[in-house]
Amino acid sequence: MSPHNPASSRRRFLRQSLAALAGGAGFFAAPQSLSLLNAAWAQQPSCSGDYKALVCVFLLGGNDGHNLVVPRGSVEYAHYATRRRGLAIAQNQLLPITPQAGAAFPLGLHPAVPELAQLFETGKLAIVGNVGALLQPVTRQQYDDRSARLPPQLFSHNDQQAFWQSLQARSATDTTPASGWAGRLADLAQPRYNACASLAMNLSLAGANPFQVGRGSEALSVDSGQISAIETDRDPTAAAVLEAVYGDVQSNLLAEEYRRATRRAIDDYAVLRSALAAAAPLATPFPPPPGEGDPASARFAFTLGNQLRRAAELISVRQALGHRRQIFFCSLGGFDTHDAQSADQPQLLAGLSQALAAFHRATQELAVESQVTTFAASEFGRSMTSNGDGSDHGWGNHLFVLGGAVAGRRVYGAIPDLAASSEDFAADGNLIPKIGVDQYGATLARWFGIEDAALLDDCFPNLRNFAQRDLGFMSGP
Repeated sequence: MSPHNPASSRRRFLRQSLAALAGGAGFFAAPQSLSLLNAAWAQQPSCSGDYKALVCVFLLGGNDGHNLVVPRGSVEYAHYATRRRGLAIAQNQLLPITPQAGAAFPLGLHPAVPELAQLFETGKLAIVGNVGALLQPVTRQQYDDRSARLPPQLFSHNDQQAFWQSLQARSATDTTPASGWAGRLADLAQPRYNACASLAMNLSLAGANPFQVGRGSEALSVDSGQISAIETDRDPTAAAVLEAVYGDVQSNLLAEEYRRATRRAIDDYAVLRSALAAAAPLATPFPPPPGEGDPASARFAFTLGNQLRRAAELISVRQALGHRRQIFFCSLGGFDTHDAQSADQPQLLAGLSQALAAFHRATQELAVESQVTTFAASEFGRSMTSNGDGSDHGWGNHLFVLGGAVAGRRVYGAIPDLAASSEDFAADGNLIPKIGVDQYGATLARWFGIEDAALLDDCFPNLRNFAQRDLGFMSGP
């Protein structure tokens, strides 16, 4: 028999209580007040304290960051236009930004992202230049003579999405369970910050992903629409039978694991339905469903905005869920712009910008602006040169971080030199990243509350290969 664990007992009690609020045996979902449970949380010292959330927005397909952040000075823009040819944005269309630090020359943002430009100018958003998948720093000579250690299948969507999210270069014979860096963060943060939680701290609004797979902790996929559960209105007798089935321990190991997983899912969704039903609705407007004749940007804004709206709702019920730490995963697809880039990317970026601005306003409404940090991710950048109508897979990319705790209106890393003789580019034209994903993630993790060097090295397995372990873009406590 395992030893008694008080924290585990509290979690079990509160989970069962929340499920009961969702209806009797855990299947009914009549909305009821959570005031008694909130009072129970308040009586547990380990359930109170500071709150922080990380929100990953993954731009699937490889966003062309070279057209998101563009040199605006006359000399630098000329180099940009020469490299980009038919993909170059007109200089007079760029949205000027005025970084307080980190920019060696004037910069502008894509004309489709006025909301992001405004967030940058007000100090809420920072740009992180030339980030990419790295096992260790790589020079042009090492890349060109093929002596560099590189992540596997550098220009493959699937492989680079997996590496970005796991930071593990796994061999084909490796049988140890894979995990993602958000999952490993949850492994570390759960016992310290979420000991009383009734639900996983890793919550995906975009389905299962490698990013949130922990070694011990679990992730939960949450629908951005109506939270579904087993309905009992039409046949309570059948529901009671099903409840009994899922309460019966199975002798077959596979059947038992299936039973336990299903039972957990039923309980989790009962908890979610109850907590969300009792929450006050958000006043912040999010992008509405697109109407007939609306531009594609309206669809992208709604797709991502719907995920971010649900993330904001889950933040609003954090106390009822016992969460002092949360990690959310959202995604927007369509960034693999091999063709029609000049038509498609502006629509994608406009939708992205509108959805992020709405989410940031929601964090202000909930009074957690400085406690929620949103960060962009994408498996790779694009080639600088045009293939005629678009761009091919590249390497280094420009990303952004958003939130009240971000040391914003600054550029971290460096926007590369685009001159023909630049050492920032390999002989094959690929931009060589100067910042690894491990550094990017570790900077976020330190703000999240994981400061011990050994724990960071375990969570970010390539971090020890880089001299700079914290990029400095988080200023809040």
